[in-house]
Amino acid sequence: MFGSKLGSMRAFFAEPQREYLLIGLLAGAFGVDLFVHEPMVLFVIAGLAVIPTFLNAGKAIVRFRINIDTFNAFAVIVSFATGEAYSAGFIALMLTFARLLDWRTEQRTENAVEELMRLKPLTALVERKGKMVEVKADTIKTGDIVLVKSGARVPVDGVIVKGAGHVNEATVTGESEPIEKMAGDRVISSTLVEAGALTVRATQVGKDSTIERMAELMRQAGLKKSHSEKLADRFAMIFLPLVGVLGVVTYIATQNLLMVAALFLIACADDMAVAIPLAMTASLGQAAKRGVIVKGGQALEVLGKMQILVLDKTGTLTLGNLSVRNVRVNEGTSKDTFWKALASAEKYSEHPVGRSAYKEAVRRVGEASDPDEFKLYKGSGVVVRVGNDKIVAGTERLFAELGLSAPKSFEGALGSVFWVAVNGKEIGAVEVADVPRPEAGKSLRRLKKLGVKRVIMFTGDNERVATEVAKALGIKEYRSAMTPEAKLRALEELLPEGPVGMLGDGVNDAPALARADVGIAMGSGGAAVSVEAADIVIMTDDLSRLPEMVELGRRTFAVVKGDAVIWVLSNVIGFGLVFTGIAGPALAAFYNFATDFLPLMNSSRLFRRARQQK
Repeated sequence: MFGSKLGSMRAFFAEPQREYLLIGLLAGAFGVDLFVHEPMVLFVIAGLAVIPTFLNAGKAIVRFRINIDTFNAFAVIVSFATGEAYSAGFIALMLTFARLLDWRTEQRTENAVEELMRLKPLTALVERKGKMVEVKADTIKTGDIVLVKSGARVPVDGVIVKGAGHVNEATVTGESEPIEKMAGDRVISSTLVEAGALTVRATQVGKDSTIERMAELMRQAGLKKSHSEKLADRFAMIFLPLVGVLGVVTYIATQNLLMVAALFLIACADDMAVAIPLAMTASLGQAAKRGVIVKGGQALEVLGKMQILVLDKTGTLTLGNLSVRNVRVNEGTSKDTFWKALASAEKYSEHPVGRSAYKEAVRRVGEASDPDEFKLYKGSGVVVRVGNDKIVAGTERLFAELGLSAPKSFEGALGSVFWVAVNGKEIGAVEVADVPRPEAGKSLRRLKKLGVKRVIMFTGDNERVATEVAKALGIKEYRSAMTPEAKLRALEELLPEGPVGMLGDGVNDAPALARADVGIAMGSGGAAVSVEAADIVIMTDDLSRLPEMVELGRRTFAVVKGDAVIWVLSNVIGFGLVFTGIAGPALAAFYNFATDFLPLMNSSRLFRRARQQK
């Protein structure tokens, strides 16, 4: 009984109930002081309200750091020391609103995650001993065969091995039109099969599935949004020392403690503690509504300053919906043998080239045997074992790395070419071609107009393919036949000229995404590791979102800079009132409160713009 009551009390004094209570008490204390002139009540309530601020300030001081809470705690101390109850109350009220805003930001993220997770099906039809049985969706394992009927949601990420249908992926990509899917195509967890029936082999389940990754990304982004006051901390680190020096100089020159106190009350940055997180909340919310998850305000800031953009080709600049353009089966090998070997080799591949080859192989010879062993060579190909056969599917570089004979040349190829060998003997080759995304050229031109000085394409494809894509998209700088290590080294060479952004989607892009000043991943079709490594994830796989985010970043930090300018100008005017003797501590406290609303009104412009864009 006692434990239950204690739990209820803890819940009552937790966020946001605590903040609502404090706001009500502060309002009441202002009313009491207005009618009976009893400042002690206001001092007591203000003291309670600023306890979290003092705790955070203390933690910063222990680490020898200055943050926005240090700045504001100092102003509160001055208010108490000079007996300015209204000042203490106004500062406490503003800081309480800041904490409430932070809580609301976190709560919106939690609600969005819960809504997303409700899309997950609870049960699924899974093949067990040759029969389809209904099981809990969270018991499905990688490699399981799942049947998804019309009207049901896909329980896992996977590859269609049988059947065809129309899948609505709006929950993930924002694309409202159903997409036709067939054997070899990827499907995404929690998307809806509107027509048809699909037999799917699970490739990513549980926390590795797209829907779970999206939820985790949103949690991470929400956590960083809730700490967007780090920008305010940077602001405090610049200005608090300056204000401190001004106070010392003023006291030495005048020996007037009341004048020094008035200066510190004028300079209180309680408004910035609200205005900057308010701006970030508005902008990160706008990005989310456009299908882009930004992992914190710093990523948006760097994106707005980006000077160089490096892009992967396959699946990023191009659709990644590759198709087999040409095939060569060596003499002495039957077509069925070639396609079955290729299908087994690429069955577990996540690379768009491998998926397209697998899709074509399934179309020609049906479902192939699962490999007993699978090894991925990043940027080069795969090696698998099926029974007693060792199958290699990859580039000339992979053949050389494995010590195999150089494969026969593939004349006239314009797409990506890879060769297939069984037990060390080459049996044929496949040319796979891709096409640029329809919005790619326009998006790159828009980035150039926005001031991005260099756009560079990195690709593991050969020079001929790279030249063709670069020419089609108007890209002047490109590098071909690059390994993941080469991409990383080349990107590191560009960093001194930065800020450098890296846009990619594959496993081989992850090191460069993590190393860039700002990493951007194509989230819908991208590999899990690339999404984790990135700072910004474009869930719609729409390149036109990138210039939109650059503009949003610039607009956001123009507002933040505007907040700082407003704060500085209002302080300069306030300091003038203090130095001329017009404003003492009481008037300084009122002036600080009156000017607090100016940065808030400036930051709220981002909310108004968001409503206009709906």
